[in-house]
Amino acid sequence: MLRCETNASPRDIVAAIEGLAKLTYGLVDEVPSYNTIDNWARKCGLDEIKHASEALKDIDYAAVIDECMMIGSQKLLPVLSVPAEHQGHPLQLEDVHVIGFNVKSSWNAEDASNALDANVETVGKKPKYAISDNGSSMRKAIELSGYTWHRDISHTLAMFMERVYKEDAEYVEFNKSMAICKKQYCMKEIAYLQSPSQRTKARFMNLSESADWAGTMLQIFPNLSKQEREVFSFIPAYASFIEEMKDMVSCIHFIEIKMKYKGLSKNTISVCRRHVCKTAMCGGDRMRKVGQYILNYLAEEEQLLTDNEIINNSSDIIESTFGIFKYRQSPNKLNGVTARVLHLPVILAYTGESVSKNYNVKERLCRTKIKDIKLWRDENLMENLVAKRIKTLKTA
Repeated sequence: MLRCETNASPRDIVAAIEGLAKLTYGLVDEVPSYNTIDNWARKCGLDEIKHASEALKDIDYAAVIDECMMIGSQKLLPVLSVPAEHQGHPLQLEDVHVIGFNVKSSWNAEDASNALDANVETVGKKPKYAISDNGSSMRKAIELSGYTWHRDISHTLAMFMERVYKEDAEYVEFNKSMAICKKQYCMKEIAYLQSPSQRTKARFMNLSESADWAGTMLQIFPNLSKQEREVFSFIPAYASFIEEMKDMVSCIHFIEIKMKYKGLSKNTISVCRRHVCKTAMCGGDRMRKVGQYILNYLAEEEQLLTDNEIINNSSDIIESTFGIFKYRQSPNKLNGVTARVLHLPVILAYTGESVSKNYNVKERLCRTKIKDIKLWRDENLMENLVAKRIKTLKTA
């Protein structure tokens, strides 16, 4: 059977799919065209979704739900499954199965709940719990569907940092100084020392890069040239703030690593609680505020657990999963979400080496037809605006 290594890139996986024709399935004598390969991948992907119940029949699973992508005017809401019991390692692509893809121009709690229920119904049994970020729509959707909601650890900790620091005068001024410096000297020789770029929307989930840069600049500042010290003269003025940010980032990383590698349990909650008390709760006012938010969060999550339960509480995998789709999608936003999203389930199926060795491609191609893809597209996707444009302009 076709094999693809666990650490293969999307390009390697597509290349592996292209090698299907060379196997002794009696399909063709030569490597087929791009469109044929694309159809094969879509057929296998749709087959994976239709038979997700078979993959999950012997295990307890958790649902991961998120409005993970907006393409043009369309929002994709996937429902993924991961093992309900923590596997002793952070979630990996091979742990993921696609239960369903849902597309609308916008999602409210009721619509998301209906989509979640419809997708879960195809599996034949309910998840033990659901994971999402702290978005109110997703939270309410999970509650409406009657599932226990566990908050993604990374989004939650970032939200606590944002609550305390977003409007803080010192934080705002420090970021303003970095931005002005970067703008004025971006094309100068001194630009090699500039701070790392950040996505404004996800700034509090990526504080470590800025904190590490600022800490390093503070250490090497006496060794810089006269001109460099003049440009980055604001760094020493924020020395205590920089040290505070480094301490908070370190505390947050400790909790994230503990939860992702060991799982959410009463034991890991106890370990994290002690760490917060020794670090954040011993700092200044801002650190203690963040620390109190974290302690409250840990207490709330602990109430949802049984004594020996060890579960997953990270939805990072949804970003990793759809990074593959973003790599494959059309750059034209008017296309919206297309049937190419069906590539994703089959790529996930090839990720695990043990699974890929026994993956029967021929069986999946034979039991899924092109008309099945068209029916699925009509039922689950929105109108392609590029096709609508072509059709409308032809009427001239």
